[in-house]
Amino acid sequence: MIEIFNFAFGPYPQRVNIYLAEKQPEGVAVTFYAEPDRRANTPPPEIRALTPMGSLPILRDADGTVVGQSLAILEFIEDRIRFPDMRGSTPAERAKVRQFVHIFDEALTFFGLWARHGSALAKGVARSSQEVAEICAARYFAQLRIIENLMSEEGFLASGSVTLADCVAMATLQYARDFYSVPIPSECARLYAWFYRFSERPSAKRPPYPEEQRVTANGLMDQTGVRF
Repeated sequence: MIEIFNFAFGPYPQRVNIYLAEKQPEGVAVTFYAEPDRRANTPPPEIRALTPMGSLPILRDADGTVVGQSLAILEFIEDRIRFPDMRGSTPAERAKVRQFVHIFDEALTFFGLWARHGSALAKGVARSSQEVAEICAARYFAQLRIIENLMSEEGFLASGSVTLADCVAMATLQYARDFYSVPIPSECARLYAWFYRFSERPSAKRPPYPEEQRVTANGLMDQTGVRF
């Protein structure tokens, strides 16, 4: 049995949630916790203590193996449960999937820094910096334009079937749009079309965002004066 401890929303937890909904692996049990705030003590200390990072998602295998990073969790399950294959069926496809995953992982890092240093939600938690917000916003959008130019003509990002790339991409873009109201740039027409097609899949159901936090985070571009 593989146990996964996770939150119901957030871009890193949502990668795993979307992936599990698409993969539907047998022998995987998921426990969800409320998103932590300053007043709550979730997940409980014994769960946070499983990894040095102390954050979710966390995977714990029956043999005692613990994995505490979202991309590593996806790779671990792919290694353990081979079907359906979500890394690509050929060396070329697998390389393309890895490329998309890395680009979106970088994009999310830039987006997180933009939000952390520019969002009203982060006031009192991180130091505000208009310069950091502007630089990271520009880098985030640049990553999306790179994806636009690399996209396959097939139904999904990297191949004709769902891969890790689609799960990571959807988690990133969904969080940016639904929580911070940051859309996909209009010049990224293929990425935009893919996003709305994938949004119709049951795996991409909008997660239950805390409404008070979402309202505060809403309108990140206006809050930081950023434009495409």
